[in-house]
Amino acid sequence: STKTNFIQVKLLQFEISSIYYCNLVVKENFNEVEKSIHEEGYVEYGHEYRINLRNIKNVLDNYRIPFIELKEIKVSEVCEIFERINQEGQALDIFDIVVAKTFRIKNEDKEGFYLRELIDDFRDEYDGFFIENIDNLTYLQILAIIIRQNIENSRVYNITSRYLNEIEATQIERVWEDAKKSILKTFDFFENHLHLKGPRLVPFRYFYMSIASYFYKNSEPNYKLLNKYFWFYSFHTDEKLRNTTHLRNHVDWLERAKKGENVEFPDFVLNKNDLRNSSYSSRGRLSRSILSLLSSQEPKDWKHKDNSVLKDVYYDLTDKPNLHHIFPLNFLDNFTDEIEVNKNSLMNIAYIPQKTNLEISDKNPVNYLKEYNLEEMDEVFEDHLVPNELISWAKKDYLPEDALDTFIEKRIDCFIHLLENKLGELNFNVIDSKGEEN
Repeated sequence: STKTNFIQVKLLQFEISSIYYCNLVVKENFNEVEKSIHEEGYVEYGHEYRINLRNIKNVLDNYRIPFIELKEIKVSEVCEIFERINQEGQALDIFDIVVAKTFRIKNEDKEGFYLRELIDDFRDEYDGFFIENIDNLTYLQILAIIIRQNIENSRVYNITSRYLNEIEATQIERVWEDAKKSILKTFDFFENHLHLKGPRLVPFRYFYMSIASYFYKNSEPNYKLLNKYFWFYSFHTDEKLRNTTHLRNHVDWLERAKKGENVEFPDFVLNKNDLRNSSYSSRGRLSRSILSLLSSQEPKDWKHKDNSVLKDVYYDLTDKPNLHHIFPLNFLDNFTDEIEVNKNSLMNIAYIPQKTNLEISDKNPVNYLKEYNLEEMDEVFEDHLVPNELISWAKKDYLPEDALDTFIEKRIDCFIHLLENKLGELNFNVIDSKGEEN
C-alpha cells in the first residue's frame, strides 16, 4: 500500500510538472509557439488553435492565485484552515483528517505513526470477506469506541466526526495490539459462528463497534449471548441500533455483560407483516437480516445435497444480486392473477447456485421439484426454511391457485420458529399489522 501511494504521488508530480512546463513554454515563448503553429499550416489569425493559444496566454498573464505562507504551524491547524477555506469545494474525509492529525515523523526520540499504513498493513497481514471489505471509517469508529471505553479522559465520547477529530496517535498506539485481536474475533464471529459471507449481510454497521468493544481484552466471551444479541436486534420490529445513542447504550450493556453482571433483554417484538412485505434492498436492515438468517443455516444445493451453496452464491450483494425466486416471477405472471402478497417478497427467495437457478429458469415449482429426489428434500428444505407444503404439492403434481400466498404464510412461520429457538427464553411477541395498512 505504501508503494502504491508512492507511485500515485510520483504520477501526480509528473502530471503537475508536465502541465507547469507546458504553461511555462506558452507564457515565456509565446511568439515561437505561435510561429510553429503558423508553419504547421494554421495561417489564419482567427483559426481556433491560434485563438486558444491567445486565450491560454491571456489566462497565464492575468490570473492571480492568492498565496499565504504560514510557518511553524501544526498539522491539526493545517486541517482546520483547509476545512474553513474549502467549504465550497471537496471536503476532507474525516478519516483523512485523523490520518493527517495523528501523523508523526520518525525521529531519534519517537517512532513514526501513519494510521492509513497501520490499517492497510492489517488488511495485508490477514484475509477474509470482512477484513478486505470493511472501509477505513468503520475501522476508525471501532477504534474510537475502544478508546472511549478504555482510556480515561480521552475526549472521544462518540463516533461522530466531532469526536473522531479528538483521537490522538498515542491513544491508538495504546489500544492497537488488543484492538486488532478484538476486530479479528468480531469478523470470525460473523463469518464462522453466524456464517455470514461478507459485510453486505450485516444488518447494522454499528454491530462492528459494539461487538468489537465486547471482545476487547475479553478472555471468556459468551458466544451464546452474542448470538442472541445479534438476532434480537437484527429482527426486532423497532430498529434499536440505528443511531449513535443506541450504539452507546449497546456498548455499555455489553460492557456490563463482559464484567459478569446479569444483563437482560427487553421484550422482543416481530411483525409478521414486515416479513410478508419484505423485498430486497442492498442497504435495508430487514432485507439483510432475512438473508443473514438464511445464510446462518448453511443451506445445501437442492440438486447435490452434499454441496454447500455458501461458497457459490453471490454474497457481494449489490443492487441486482443472484437470488433465486422459489416461485419464478415469469411463471407467476402466467399462472394466476389471484396473488395477494408481493411476489418479490424475500419470503419467496432462496440461496441456490447459479447453475441450479438457470436450470430451474421459469418452471412451475411442482415441475422442477419432480426432477429432484423428493424423499430427500425435507432435510434440504429445512435448512432453507422452506415449508413442506411445496413437496406435498410436487408429490400430488398439483399447485393450488393460492399456492404463493399459502407458501409465504407457512414460510413466515418457519422464520418465526427458528428465531424463537435462537432467542431462547425471552418474552417473544408476534404481531401482525396486515389489514391495518389501509
